[in-house]
Amino acid sequence: MRLFYRQFFSLALVVGWLVLPLTAAAQDSFFSEQVAVADRGSAELSRAAREGLTRLLIKVSGNEAILDEAAFREAVGIAQEHVLLYSYREDEAGDVVFLEFDDAFVRGLFRDESVPYWEQRRPPVVVWVALDEPFSRRFAARSDDVDLLAPSIERFEARGVEARFPLLDLTDAAMVPVSALWTRDFDQIRQGSRRYGSEHSLVGRWIDLSDGSKLVDWYYVGPDSEMHKQMRLSDLDGIWDVGVDLAVDAMRDSLAVTLQQFEVSDAIAVTVRGVSSFADYRAVSTVFKQLAELVELRIDSVGQDTLTYRVVGVSSAEEVARLIPSRSGLRVQSATNRAQLDLTWERIQ
Repeated sequence: MRLFYRQFFSLALVVGWLVLPLTAAAQDSFFSEQVAVADRGSAELSRAAREGLTRLLIKVSGNEAILDEAAFREAVGIAQEHVLLYSYREDEAGDVVFLEFDDAFVRGLFRDESVPYWEQRRPPVVVWVALDEPFSRRFAARSDDVDLLAPSIERFEARGVEARFPLLDLTDAAMVPVSALWTRDFDQIRQGSRRYGSEHSLVGRWIDLSDGSKLVDWYYVGPDSEMHKQMRLSDLDGIWDVGVDLAVDAMRDSLAVTLQQFEVSDAIAVTVRGVSSFADYRAVSTVFKQLAELVELRIDSVGQDTLTYRVVGVSSAEEVARLIPSRSGLRVQSATNRAQLDLTWERIQ
């Protein structure tokens, strides 16, 4: 069995550079936009393409100021040239055009301009909002506080991040009592958010003031850091703008990568330890296949229980680590050396 295992790995080395795309469904959902149109004429299609590409660039970058970059403004000006497919449908509000943009063009634009790119496998953010009412403090519930929470969903979607809201059942009450938000017990909040599959939380404390405005404290709670903003506003949309920006900007800064031209990028060695069976090899290979849209990689060497890849297309080992999906079974051991990333494979039970 060991001989077969090593022979299989030897064959894999011959294959060399991996070029394995994501599924079409994943591409369609991330590089497509829907835009309402007044009619189905060419001028309206051109306008919709510009609007759709603007939305897409904001989503891909996680940055609402992306059009401050001249190259991105120019791309939006000729957006229709980068539409691969489009189709119309009619809903209750009227006609909508579905636009699928050229994903290779979009990635190439970010690579050419060295602007941080935030790939589509993004973690969700769990939203906890505590309300200070005249006689009690309570969580805002999605079932009871629809008008209060609804503006956040569209804002998160526009930035390419899924918002999740806690059930606020007995399990949540035991893990994250409302007092945890007022005492800033971030460890309890992290524990509660893990129940919903995320290490990222947006936490709000809202106090109604006598003049009709609200005193709001927003906290972004990440895996190992927190950020805070306080404001006094009466506009609900404005309150959510600040909160969503706080969370998404912090996530983007910790997760986005700067893509580099392959021919000028130095290779980064990625060592994976704990690969002791054919099943382990297949599982690790599946994880790395997901990176092949953004980087070039190849198996460089095989040891007793170790795989070493060479990765080209990003600037550092830390940025390769950012591309590794969470809950993938790969744990980062060290990324302090710019050219070396050490990972351990931990079988997912």
